[in-house]
This record gives sequence, C-alpha cells and structure tokens, in this order.
Amino acid sequence: MPDSLSTLVAKRDGILRDIARLGDMRRGSISEVFRSCGKPGCCCSRPKHPGHGPYYAFTTKVEGKTKTLQLRSGPRLAKIEREVDNYKRFRALTQQLLEVSEAICKARPEEPATDSARAAVKKTSRGSSKRSSRGK
Repeated sequence: MPDSLSTLVAKRDGILRDIARLGDMRRGSISEVFRSCGKPGCCCSRPKHPGHGPYYAFTTKVEGKTKTLQLRSGPRLAKIEREVDNYKRFRALTQQLLEVSEAICKARPEEPATDSARAAVKKTSRGSSKRSSRGK
C-alpha cells in the first residue's frame, strides 16, 4: 500500500533535516595498507607477516586527476574519516530524497489547467517540415 502524500512529505522533510545536520564533507576514500620494508632480516619479510603499518592514504579526484594524501593515525586522519563518512551519508540521503520526491510527484493530484496554461501548451506549426535540399 503506497504511503499517503502527507507521510511522504514528512519523510522528505526529515531527510532534508538530516542533510542540513551533516556538517563538513569531502569526496574520496581512505585506504589502510601494510607494507614490507624490503630488508632481508626484518620481521616483515617472514611469511604471513602483514608488514609495517597501518599506513593510511586519502584518495580523491581533483580536476580529473587522482590525488593521494598520505596520513598517519591521529586527529587529521580522524577529521578526514568523519568528512568522508559525511559525504557517504549525504549520497545515501540524496538518493532517498530523490525516491521520496518522485513518490510525492506521483501521489500529488494534478491541478486543473487554466485557459492561459492551455494556450501556452498548444503547439503552433511554423514553416514547412520538409527538408530543403541545396544544389550541389
């Protein structure tokens, strides 16, 4: 059973409030990597050892080019993680907003057309629809 128009409008208003509360956001992703240093006697050269780390990299596109920022654990990483999470939440909320908005459009009754609106909708034919051929 479809939601009523008032329920859909209330959902839309709630989504818009959630979007307004998001705060700072940025596009991109954060990856966590472990690396081996390559020294033969180091513990990271042993089998099944994950390597040194974790190291973090924030990757994003800027003007069509991939930019990577190397990060370590700490307040800067936590800030960027929060901003990336806010962006992911923003994307999910905007998808929900579009779905609810489309449902509202379907549920909202059509308004009767006025005479001036009918006149604006009328199509007028101007000129011929035949294509002209130019001599070669």
